[in-house]
Amino acid sequence: MRRTTAIIAICLGLTSGALFAQSEEPSFVAVDENLWVTFYDVPSHRFRSIRDEFVRRDFDAASRNLTTSASHLMIESSRTSPALAERLTEVATQMMFISDNISDTDITTTELDKLFGRAHWLLAQHYLYHARNARDADNNKMAGRYLWATTHHLERAVLWSDARISRNLVGTLDGLRDLAMRLQDPDDAAAARKDRPIKRAENLLVELGKQIDRPIVLKIQ
Repeated sequence: MRRTTAIIAICLGLTSGALFAQSEEPSFVAVDENLWVTFYDVPSHRFRSIRDEFVRRDFDAASRNLTTSASHLMIESSRTSPALAERLTEVATQMMFISDNISDTDITTTELDKLFGRAHWLLAQHYLYHARNARDADNNKMAGRYLWATTHHLERAVLWSDARISRNLVGTLDGLRDLAMRLQDPDDAAAARKDRPIKRAENLLVELGKQIDRPIVLKIQ
């Protein structure tokens, strides 16, 4: 656990004094508010930077960001279901390959876009897996945090797939974010759970999988 925490801090460029705490269960990660947002959002910022750097032919910067992104995925693959771990490792391996061969003329923005979309799609399922575990353990605060991260990555998976985001989809995503916030509020969590937020996220996952033609690895309950 301590080694994983240290790697996370290094990936994020954090100082040794940054707050990060984990329970004995690897499926539950408790972080302070700012660090949590930074950690789950690492791929989004990195992927945009990588694409811009690649277009500018700043291959050294793109390579460094790809390596950091691959490290992030490997960290997450170490604390998820076996099926998701395998897929996340595949994406991380591909990122490292591209990082090592970034200036190769065979590497294109289209290839990067597809890889980033796949990464977000898998991360959405990974965080939904943890949201379910947190819900089943009656840990509403962590269920809310993981649901927020799930929603974030579902949205990014659609964006990187170049699919259109309809008004209905925007409304559904906003609804899930609202439920994620309510789950983190001790005074509202019980009421929020009655709206079955995790099931709603699973239904959206299935719907989006059909829309952007991506397989679902996570077992839907």
